[in-house]
Amino acid sequence: MRLLIAEDDLISRRLLQSNLEKWGHEVVSAPDGAEAWRLFEAGEFPIVISDWMMPVMDGVELVRRIRACRRPGYVYTILLTAKTQKEELVQGMEAGADDFVTKPFDREELRVRLRAGERIIHLEQSLAEQNRALREAQAALVQSEKLASLGQLAAGVAHEINNPVAYVTNNLAVLRRDVPAAMSVLQKYREGRESLARVAPDLAAEAARMEEEIDLAYIQENLERQFEKSLEGLQRVRDIVKNLRDFARLDEAEFKEADLNAALESTVEILRYEIKKKEIQVETHFQELPPVLCHPGKINQVFLNLLMNAVQACEPGGNIEIRTALDADSGLEPSEIQNPKSKIQNVIVEIEDNGCGIPPENLPRLFDPFFTTKPVGQGTGLGLSVSYGIIRDHGGAIEVDSALGRGSTFRILLPVNPR
Repeated sequence: MRLLIAEDDLISRRLLQSNLEKWGHEVVSAPDGAEAWRLFEAGEFPIVISDWMMPVMDGVELVRRIRACRRPGYVYTILLTAKTQKEELVQGMEAGADDFVTKPFDREELRVRLRAGERIIHLEQSLAEQNRALREAQAALVQSEKLASLGQLAAGVAHEINNPVAYVTNNLAVLRRDVPAAMSVLQKYREGRESLARVAPDLAAEAARMEEEIDLAYIQENLERQFEKSLEGLQRVRDIVKNLRDFARLDEAEFKEADLNAALESTVEILRYEIKKKEIQVETHFQELPPVLCHPGKINQVFLNLLMNAVQACEPGGNIEIRTALDADSGLEPSEIQNPKSKIQNVIVEIEDNGCGIPPENLPRLFDPFFTTKPVGQGTGLGLSVSYGIIRDHGGAIEVDSALGRGSTFRILLPVNPR
């Protein structure tokens, strides 16, 4: 365990450090409280042993600052002191000290009290790990419920929309066939307008006025194009419904082979409105890939999370690049890909944006459940943590490279045939 000691007396400091190192600890020492505080801010020390009386900053003030410091993990503090009065010891405890060792310290007493602190730190770390696992499970459950809801929504949308779309499509097909015939009949009447003008000039004038008012020539010229665009629009609605159903894949609860290139294209279509609204250019560079054994619905969820983050990170007019490739030797160790074989063929998916980038201090917590930099109400902090868990459960890995102000690249490595 890494320890920080603060002691202004050189001999006591060296003696204390020597004993701690003999017991297997990594020790960093400081000659006063101010230096100890600087070291504490720059590093991680689960246990701090400090003399009470020191120049510049005493041990009580050091403990008080440690307690006020907001950082993850508990810090166990021990004060070395020659004070024995009850009032003075209460003062130290109120400042946040966990234990005392009287000076000059007894070697065995220090070792026993240190072991007590180690037990508390280990218990705290174990509790934190269990809490992290529970948060991950909760995040996965929430996201699973969202995915199930999306699948149910897709099924409902498909049922409610496809029927009227089919009805309108059929009617348009009939109109596309019959309206040109009616226009041909009208054209024949127009060819006789000179004869009509001689027999019924008022009627001919009224017909000419109405023809000019509706711009009949424009209608005749653009009628076919309007039918084509209308049918294209209806086909677009059908494609959206199909993409939504393909994306949710609610009926595919088991692992099966999937085309990741097609999955990425489907996800891009799901986000087409967001992409178009921000005028973002999406470039795809897909290599030919073998079918990947996976849970298609969950992998689609990962692609959606990463692409949505990329869209949100980009300024209007930004750029997103999606790449896929096959790598027979990705550099992953067998333990990292959860497979004892030394060589496993991997598929690489990269999603790169030229957006705002991620601050370096946020990178270590990027995949933590519920961690988000978005304003309250705009982000749950579940997307990346659940994505990490899904890729991990598939025997793969997910990495990120980011530079503040230059953009981010998320890289997914998936084994073609996971264990």
